[in-house]
Amino acid sequence: MGPDARALTASTVELTLVRRLLALGAVLWRLFVVTRAAVRPAEPGTAAAGTRLTSHDQRPTTDDAVFGQVCLARHDCTARGQEGRGPLDAALSLPAHGDSDLLREWAG
Repeated sequence: MGPDARALTASTVELTLVRRLLALGAVLWRLFVVTRAAVRPAEPGTAAAGTRLTSHDQRPTTDDAVFGQVCLARHDCTARGQEGRGPLDAALSLPAHGDSDLLREWAG
């Protein structure tokens, strides 16, 4: 808003609003996941083969969300020779790699 607003086109204003909404959504998404990830899992759990996993500190990850790439950290449980498993990822139905469910649905 301001004196220059009269010179803006509807397209410019619409694009600016969408970018601001996406930026706000990214901040809120990150806050949601960081709040959930702050709680350390009670138990590391087991891998699919039955191997007991040990818990490590939070690992940095990047989520491909509707809001763009959001960088954050979540607990990761691993064991020698086993792929890491994030308990929060499973609880929130987050994909191991790639786009969010919503992005995949929109692409289809």
